[in-house]
Amino acid sequence: MKEFFKNRSYDMVRMFLNQFAISIFGLVLALAAGQAQNPTLRNITSVAAILFYLFLLYTMTWDLGFKDRAGVENGRLRRAPFTGFWISLCANVPNLLFALFISLGLWFPDVTALSSIGGVATSAALLLEGMFTGLLANRVGGVPLNAQWWVYFVIILPALLACTVAYQLGLKDFRFTRLSDVVYPESDRDPKPRRFFRAKRKSDSDHSDRK
Repeated sequence: MKEFFKNRSYDMVRMFLNQFAISIFGLVLALAAGQAQNPTLRNITSVAAILFYLFLLYTMTWDLGFKDRAGVENGRLRRAPFTGFWISLCANVPNLLFALFISLGLWFPDVTALSSIGGVATSAALLLEGMFTGLLANRVGGVPLNAQWWVYFVIILPALLACTVAYQLGLKDFRFTRLSDVVYPESDRDPKPRRFFRAKRKSDSDHSDRK
């Protein structure tokens, strides 16, 4: 576990920062649609922001799986197909904590401390999960979705699913589109046989010239 956090902490932070950036984008769209008093536009922009967020997660995690592919094939890395899930789960720890605090505040509204913490968590979740703001403003049975405690757990699931699938497809080098068909820089995870043989041939050639 310690090794996992050491090797994947940068990926977790990247995933969290991507979420925050798209959250602000989605929140701005939701506020603009709200001022226009157009629920349909609000829902459409919210869905678009969510899909864009999931697309970024997918491409990022696919890339991680593809980079690990060489290490898995030559035995330097242990095959762990659920790496994408665990990275996403760790990146979503703040969302899970917000969901827990919001739930406690809604379950125990008469407990001042829990109610206050739940209110703060709701405001924080609005900033971190802004891409869902438009959809959560809809009412089900006369109650807004953002007033339902379980919603804050459910909205985490798409990210977990996208990252789980993306990493496994990256390991298999399976592409839905050619957007992932890029040239990756050499890294410690990638084998470097070509560089080794080029250097060896150059050394042998220089040695022959000296003779």
